[in-house]
Amino acid sequence: MRRAVGLRVRFVVAGALLVTVTVATGGWSAWAFREVSRVVGETLRDSEQTTAATDALASALEREDDALLLTLADEARGRRELARDREAVSAAMRRVDALLNDPRERSVATELEADVDAYHSSGDGLVAIARAQEARARYHDVVNPLLRRAVVATAHIRDEHFRSTQSVAAWARDRATRSMQILAAVSAVALLLSALVALHLGRVVLVPLAEMMRAVEALRRGDFARRVTVRGSDELGRLGEGFNRMADDLAEFRRANIGEVVRAKETLEATLAALPDAVLVIEADGEVSSTNPRASVVMRAASPSTAKNLRDLAIPEAARSAALAVLQAGAAPLAGVDLAKAISLFIDNEPRKLLPRVVPIEGLPGGRRGAVLVLSDVTDLVRLDEMRLELVAVASHELRTPLTTLRMTLMMLKERAAAFEPRDRALLETALMGVEQLAVTVDEFLDLTRIESGQLRLQLERVPVGELLARSAQTIASACKEAPITLTVQVDAAAPPTVAADAARLTTVLSNLLSNAVKYTPAGGRIELRAGAAAEGPTSVQIEVIDTGSGVPAEFRERVFEKFFRVEHVRPGTDVGTRGSGIGLYVAREIVEAHGGTIRCEAGPEGRGTRLVLRLPVDGVAVERAAGGGVLDVAKAEQA
Repeated sequence: MRRAVGLRVRFVVAGALLVTVTVATGGWSAWAFREVSRVVGETLRDSEQTTAATDALASALEREDDALLLTLADEARGRRELARDREAVSAAMRRVDALLNDPRERSVATELEADVDAYHSSGDGLVAIARAQEARARYHDVVNPLLRRAVVATAHIRDEHFRSTQSVAAWARDRATRSMQILAAVSAVALLLSALVALHLGRVVLVPLAEMMRAVEALRRGDFARRVTVRGSDELGRLGEGFNRMADDLAEFRRANIGEVVRAKETLEATLAALPDAVLVIEADGEVSSTNPRASVVMRAASPSTAKNLRDLAIPEAARSAALAVLQAGAAPLAGVDLAKAISLFIDNEPRKLLPRVVPIEGLPGGRRGAVLVLSDVTDLVRLDEMRLELVAVASHELRTPLTTLRMTLMMLKERAAAFEPRDRALLETALMGVEQLAVTVDEFLDLTRIESGQLRLQLERVPVGELLARSAQTIASACKEAPITLTVQVDAAAPPTVAADAARLTTVLSNLLSNAVKYTPAGGRIELRAGAAAEGPTSVQIEVIDTGSGVPAEFRERVFEKFFRVEHVRPGTDVGTRGSGIGLYVAREIVEAHGGTIRCEAGPEGRGTRLVLRLPVDGVAVERAAGGGVLDVAKAEQA
């Protein structure tokens, strides 16, 4: 059996043939045009030299004629210049004679030599005449006509050489035309040969490849019975045989593994069914494509009709927005667990609390996006949180009475402190300071319980901004003095003079912020309390608390306002020794937002320390806002 020629050999032969034709054509063209260029260049160079030589000869003859006339006036000087100019004429004649090769040019050069010799002889006779008048007449009648004849002969030489140059140009033009014709013919042959080679390769390569592409597409659609025709034993033939073997293996693999796929699907469905949480799979268009049994129970409890789209589910708007964001952006928003966002439902005649969470689904076919909505049962956690809040509220209320008694007793002792020893007075001051700190903590816990129960009340009045800052700074003045820490208070001229607010609540807010700054600012540090106009203009006031302490990492600047959150809890070893309950900033945020303002945490100047920024509307009114499934009821006091 004759062995088939491989594709590699075919491509190599075709490529070598095309390269050979191309190189041969290019080499011959380069040689032809180089030859034409050489001949034309030599002709132009010879023409330039001949023209220059004949011009030099004519100029030398003219100078000799001037010297001949000079002998008639000054014989001695004229003879010297005449000898020199004749030598120049002889040199020019030798140069012209060396450049002439054409027979016609040589014939004209012979006539020129005869004319020059006749001119020289006539000039010698002119110099021998003693009488100037007779010599001048002889010059005009005999000598000058001979000179003109010689000059005309030099012009004839130039004309003959120009005609020779024209003949060379005509030869070059004819030669270039023939070369272009030959090159065009060879190019046409090469083009025809390339077309034949392309057609042949297309027939033996593209047709099998096109069939194989169609077979691959059929396999992608699931047609595992599709095969390709093997047309030879070359590379494409072996590729076709390999494809057919692969299709056989895939078909066998499909038959062998379809049972495993079914079992895996059943295992996954059983796993989802066993989960205690409700799980809903949402497609990119918002359609609910799959649910586990627990999710079906929850959805029936939430709505009598079965919801098929994300927009129809009975979930909080925040969870719906988070799911839509995941479907659009493909990433779940970072958020802490907030039990206040739990959904209240009656399931199997029992009140339950479900917390929605959204998880993105990645790696879906076609680059599609999806999301999983998990409704976790947090009923026990919510009850535990309620019990904790109730315990805090009861403990705070119960602490108020003994704390008040202790404060009054210590203050009464302070009235008689003048009779005490210095050490006893110091102990009394320390006890009073501890009582005041404990009172602040108890007030924070009470505010926390009021906020969580929706019973926080604001008594709005017109409060001078400068007085508010001074009163707040006074609460930490002694602590700054002991540290020591520099405390500065600044009210910009552009700051609004007053703000409609609850003075006691805002003082508590600023005191909390300043107390935090004192805790985290080392000795020798600096704390600034500053007020100015906000970027919105005179309708808002901006209050800043800036310290030079350790600062808050960027990833925790939003979480510091969460309830009971402290950086020391998530980063052990940082700021060891600082104390706090973790509710001060939470209470501060709730009070500020109840005033219709905002509060945020930023890095301090030049990236050092912490900068807490409050923005409050100057003519703010207490507002009602939704808070975790309940409504924070804020009394609307009449503005002054």
